[in-house]
Amino acid sequence: MKNLFIILLGMLTISGLSAQSQTKKPVKRTTSTTKATGAKSTSTTSKKTPVKTAAKTPTRTTATPKPATYKPVESQEITEVKSASKPAMQTKANAESSSFKAAVGLKFIYGLSLTGKVFISGNSALEGILRYNTAGGLGSNIAFTGLYEYHQSIKDVAGLSWYVGGGGHVNYFSWKDNDLDAVTTFGVAGIIGLEYKFKNLPLAVSADWQPGYIISNNIGFSAENGGIGVKYTF
Repeated sequence: MKNLFIILLGMLTISGLSAQSQTKKPVKRTTSTTKATGAKSTSTTSKKTPVKTAAKTPTRTTATPKPATYKPVESQEITEVKSASKPAMQTKANAESSSFKAAVGLKFIYGLSLTGKVFISGNSALEGILRYNTAGGLGSNIAFTGLYEYHQSIKDVAGLSWYVGGGGHVNYFSWKDNDLDAVTTFGVAGIIGLEYKFKNLPLAVSADWQPGYIISNNIGFSAENGGIGVKYTF
């Protein structure tokens, strides 16, 4: 009986050892397999991931549409506005410098003169003067003078302007004594003066001097021309 117990105990011990050895071997294999698999998966993932990312993510550039600009149109419009405003500014300057377009009137002192003036531009005018006097009782003197005049406004006094110019004249003189022949002369003439245009009236007054130089027959200098003028403007 005692021997049978010892035999059974020995068999149980051997079976226990064999079972323990069998349970340990699979665990080691599983661990090694797991490690190998983990290493492979890790290495595979680390190798494939950058290649796939670089290959599958191409860079695309989308052209952003630029907003439409209208600078040429704006510059053209500004140019047109400027070019349209220039004539208006010039017209205003012309109106301020002359204050009227034409005038007719009378001039006194050196006889009696009929005068007419017309502006051909803002500051430029043409004037014709037909004068009659008796030459101090010696006879009859008729003269015509044509002048080009440049007018310039005086800023400190509204409506007042100065003017200078020049031109030519023709003079016909007949003596009171019929025994003497009439004389016709011609020459050059100048003018310098002041003119004032009333603001609310179609009237202008002027004072000027018209020196002349006779270049035919009796050559000489003549200073008795000009006078005080009153003109109707329109």
